[in-house]
Amino acid sequence: MKHVQKFLVAALAFAIVGCGGTGGGSGHPTSTVLNSSPRVECIVAVQLTNVMHPNEWTQQQLEDPTNMAVKADLFDQTVFGVQDPTNIEVGEQMIFQLVNYTTNASGVTTRNIIWSGTSFVNSDSNSTYGVLAANTGQFTAGNNPTNGPQFVTCSYNGASYSTEYDIKIRQVRLLGTVLDGFTTLPTLAGTQVQFYNSSNTLVDSVTVQFDGSIRASVPSNTTSFTVVGDTLPSTYYRLFFYNTVSYDASVVSCFAPTPSNLAVGTTTMSAPILVSPRIKGEATPAATGCTDSQLIKRRS
Repeated sequence: MKHVQKFLVAALAFAIVGCGGTGGGSGHPTSTVLNSSPRVECIVAVQLTNVMHPNEWTQQQLEDPTNMAVKADLFDQTVFGVQDPTNIEVGEQMIFQLVNYTTNASGVTTRNIIWSGTSFVNSDSNSTYGVLAANTGQFTAGNNPTNGPQFVTCSYNGASYSTEYDIKIRQVRLLGTVLDGFTTLPTLAGTQVQFYNSSNTLVDSVTVQFDGSIRASVPSNTTSFTVVGDTLPSTYYRLFFYNTVSYDASVVSCFAPTPSNLAVGTTTMSAPILVSPRIKGEATPAATGCTDSQLIKRRS
């Protein structure tokens, strides 16, 4: 029997673009599929030692990244949620899940976890980069960073579904959210956020998850970020706001600043990244956070 756990957001509309799992570790834009077809996602494994009341929760409740009651019971609430699998760090414990998304006539979207009848296989057959439990999707990253993309494949009802994963060295775990600027709802799943150092070199790319979250893994010399305009839905301006300043997402060098003095460990960005829906008949507003020289460096 197939069991589900649900995430309900009123009037939540996800863009259905592309196919496959989340990605973006290579810096190439990819998109997240949020529809009725199953897809493999990755979540942070909740450790019982981090829960204040471990006897109050079932294993399925602990494995539901939409269960805010579980999050509230954690000593460290940052160790919770959906993880872009291209940004796993050495030694971390994750869970791969087969899920789908359904939307009812009222526009309410539900995240369904497929608990039964699934089996998981790792392309890393020698467990060089981590150990994957075939029946549960539990994954413990090893001490070796990957030197190329790996894949977790889930078999279900005679079909296979895969997602890329990558293991990085322990760096700065940078947490944030990307939300609709009018409603503050998480309607931008699949959008890419890129991070750069002071030399304007790309150091990481992360995919926005179904709940609007990003969990990046960046080096401590990271100084700035941008939203990749090409991955935004066409119904949104290629413009994003961070700490009330606006930045042109169609300009490769129009960067917003990351928190300063980053160090190995977890840091949360100081504000959500907001993207505004287009208003019919109105041009894209001018960005306030870019210099004239930056604004002429258009994306190819």
